[in-house]
Amino acid sequence: MSASAYLSPGLILISGIALSGCFSSGQADYTQQAKRTSLGDLANKRSNETVASVEMTQTQRSAKLANIYQQLLTLEPDPEIRTHVEYRLVQINTESFEAQSYADLDDESQSDSLVLAQLTQNDAGLQKLVNEYQQLLQRYPQRPENEHIQYQLAKALDLQGKLDASLAEVESLLRHYPQTGYLAELNFRRGEIYYNLQNYPAAISAYQQVLTANDNQKYQLNSLYMLGWSEFKLNRLANADKAFLQVFEALVASQQSNSDVANLTSDNFAFEKLGSRAQNLAIDTQRVLSISLSQQLQSQSLVSLVNANQSLPYINLYQHVLFANLAQFLLDKKLDHDAELTYQAYIDLAPDNIWAARYSLGLLDLYQRQGKFAAMHKLKNDYVNQYGLSSTFWLNASTAQQAELLPQLLSFSDEHSRRLYADAQTQQGAQRISAFAQAASALNTYLQLAKLPQASKLLTKDILNDEYLFADANFEAKQYQQALASYYAIAYDTTSTSAALSKIQQQSAYATTVTIREIISQHDQSQQGHNQQKQSGQSGQSGQSNTDDYNKFISQRNQLDKDFINQYPSDERALQLASNAAQYSFDAKNYTDLKDFTDFVLQAHGIHTINNAASSVQTVTPLSDSARKQVQFVSQLYANSLYQQEQYAQAEEGYILALQYTDKSTDSWSEMRNLLASSIYFQAQAVKQTQPELAVSQLLRVAQAVPESKYAVNAELDAANLLLEQQRWQEAVDVLKPFQQRNPDHQFSAAIPAKLAQSYEALAQWDLAAEQLLIIVAKEDSGALKREALYTAAEYYLKADDNSNALSTFRTYAKTYPQPFDVAQEVRFKMSEFYRQNGEANKQYYWFKQILSFDRKQLQQDANAIQARQIELASIAAFSLGEAEQRSFAAIKLNAPLQKSLKRKQEAMKKAIGYYQQVLDFQLAKFVPHATYNLAEMYRQLAADMMSSQRPGDLDELALEEYEILLEELAYPFEEKAIEIHISNTQRAWDDIYDQWIEKSFKRLAQMSPALYQKQELTHEVIDAIH
Repeated sequence: MSASAYLSPGLILISGIALSGCFSSGQADYTQQAKRTSLGDLANKRSNETVASVEMTQTQRSAKLANIYQQLLTLEPDPEIRTHVEYRLVQINTESFEAQSYADLDDESQSDSLVLAQLTQNDAGLQKLVNEYQQLLQRYPQRPENEHIQYQLAKALDLQGKLDASLAEVESLLRHYPQTGYLAELNFRRGEIYYNLQNYPAAISAYQQVLTANDNQKYQLNSLYMLGWSEFKLNRLANADKAFLQVFEALVASQQSNSDVANLTSDNFAFEKLGSRAQNLAIDTQRVLSISLSQQLQSQSLVSLVNANQSLPYINLYQHVLFANLAQFLLDKKLDHDAELTYQAYIDLAPDNIWAARYSLGLLDLYQRQGKFAAMHKLKNDYVNQYGLSSTFWLNASTAQQAELLPQLLSFSDEHSRRLYADAQTQQGAQRISAFAQAASALNTYLQLAKLPQASKLLTKDILNDEYLFADANFEAKQYQQALASYYAIAYDTTSTSAALSKIQQQSAYATTVTIREIISQHDQSQQGHNQQKQSGQSGQSGQSNTDDYNKFISQRNQLDKDFINQYPSDERALQLASNAAQYSFDAKNYTDLKDFTDFVLQAHGIHTINNAASSVQTVTPLSDSARKQVQFVSQLYANSLYQQEQYAQAEEGYILALQYTDKSTDSWSEMRNLLASSIYFQAQAVKQTQPELAVSQLLRVAQAVPESKYAVNAELDAANLLLEQQRWQEAVDVLKPFQQRNPDHQFSAAIPAKLAQSYEALAQWDLAAEQLLIIVAKEDSGALKREALYTAAEYYLKADDNSNALSTFRTYAKTYPQPFDVAQEVRFKMSEFYRQNGEANKQYYWFKQILSFDRKQLQQDANAIQARQIELASIAAFSLGEAEQRSFAAIKLNAPLQKSLKRKQEAMKKAIGYYQQVLDFQLAKFVPHATYNLAEMYRQLAADMMSSQRPGDLDELALEEYEILLEELAYPFEEKAIEIHISNTQRAWDDIYDQWIEKSFKRLAQMSPALYQKQELTHEVIDAIH
């Protein structure tokens, strides 16, 4: 029979009692719980009746067997048999002792302390067994049964409190029987003894051997527990913590056969749901673990412990309990901040666990008790973010979990959103926009939660107010699309009978009209940015897409305005919107809508619609300033629309109505007065071709109705032009002349002098025509028009017999315009003629000299520009000057002394010759023979004058004779020169040139050389040759 066969339930009980000594250190005594399997199953789970039956049978049986075996000892001589009998007798005595020890207990499951007390009361019996065990071991030291006897001896000594002796037996047994079946139990005994002796390293070693031994189930749990305590005693806290985790693992594993425990999850797990004995052990283990952690880094150490042991099968089931116990332990120690950190540590460790949400509430309570309001706000916000609708937790949570968290989510999100909204209202600039964006996000979170079906019973207020705040927050954050959608939903998709809520709906309806305008403005700014990018070569959104978006927004704005006007026509803002809508309709050329909006505004103010505009002139309805502006605005727009549609007669009436409600000091007054004039003007334009008389009448009516209008000027000029086209000259003058006088500096006045000149010319009023031409000259800077006007004015003065003005005008022309050359020469010639007629020869000669001077200049610049007429004028000028100088020559008398007077005469002759020579150079047949004849005559005259000159009075006869000879000698060359020139003049006859001056040359030659030229036949031959 093996040693293990001798391990009876009674001995197991004794073992359990022996183990109770380990708790003398002050730790809770969990071995006193009879039902706790962690104490090695102190007793089999039997009913009271069964135990009693077993005890009775065992007592009787032991007594009988002891008697039998005692008799065998006296009868059996064989030592071997006697040895077996002795061992068997000791075993029977042990069983009998155990039976007697249990006899007075009502139940085998009673507390270990009662069992121990019962056993220790029978000291004699226990000592007897010790003696028997020791005697057997001494007498038979080599018997194989000694393993069991020594095991029993160690237990008995332990019961007697002889720990050293018991430990010695245990150590001896383990040395001799290292593979003993009692390995786990014996090492557990060693551990307990070493622990009580405060030899904690030895205790740790013993407990570790228990854990590695086979069949250690009875001692594993307590070994783990005591291992943790031993490490704790050595201040090896991290090792202790690991051991305590193993205790929790073993406790949970031991309860898995219980379906209630097996079905627990981390959501609802608590050690209190385990069996009572397991509960107690768990409670104490948690307590010592919390103590250990508190002596380390508290929550940090716990997080590290949990993270390092995630491979444990049940740690995720109960880890939240560890944090809760640590937090409570710290709170009990008044370490509130450390408790907060513990809760937060779990929240950070397992943020998506239901316990994180629950601990958040615990943490919130701590913050509130300490007045940490900022921390409270942040925690609530984090709570909503972590467990709200878009969170991982919510997506994976059960219905029950969602229901558990929803009240807090609603409360926290509502509080947070309102706080953010209130804070945003105090901000400015970019911070304000950002703050409202955050408020909008928070409000959206709350509204999503509040709209859950399961939230309806939890709400204590109508969420329409919050939806309005959400829309407002988005608006302030410039998130206009979302704001518009929210406002619209409140205004038109919600039914409410409450007056307060109806007011919110009305406000929201108006807000849609404001928001869509912000969207359009935002789009415009974006478009400007795209245009700039495009200009800089960067890619951007397509122009077509932008246009489509813009058109969509405009259409949406128009519809929203209509919706508000139709829904709330009595709202004052509807009038403003209608005014704006009228403008939009006008811009879009939607004249039907424009008419409707105009009628709406006019009727709201008690004014007849613009269809009856003529009657509105009679009575002006008294209105407030703002109402007057609205009436003026829409009626002006409608009149403008009629104007654009070229319905000018109706537009005129429309402007008359609008002007009745317009302040004369405003720009609109001036603008509409001008448009009124324009309407009349274009009525005239419409009939100008078919009914010019009526057109003139309408055009002249513009200035009568709106004299200050710029159209009045155009109209008068157009009327004048029509009169000119119809050659109604005097009527045209009657329009143009007053206009010119009223508006001398007007831009259109520049054309009036030409038109008046035209009219005066047609009326033969040359002097008046010339005056207008001179006005043109005065206003023109330069150019052909100014030159021609000046010349024509001079001509018109001539026609008007106003020689004085003609002379003055021609003189100005001559001094101002040397080009064109031909005209300038004619003007110079005219100037010479004026002075010829006035008998002012010197001034006449001046202009002759001007003619010759400019002719020479032109010859040098462009000889081709000199035509026959200019040569003729130059010839006339040169010839006339030559004659004048010749007359001066002839008037000079040769007096003594001859040299002095002759010099003067020769100088005059030289000048005359110079002018005649120019005539000859011009080679104009009309003047060349005459100039040649005059030249010859001057030479002849000089010779004759010399011969008839005054003789010196102091000469005697001989001297006088010599003087006469000298004169002849002096005169002769001149006479010969005269003959020569006359001859050259007569030679032209052979070139088919013959006139009176050639004829006179012939005659003069006949006188001067009669031998050669006093022949009648020669003259006839020349004449015949010419003809």
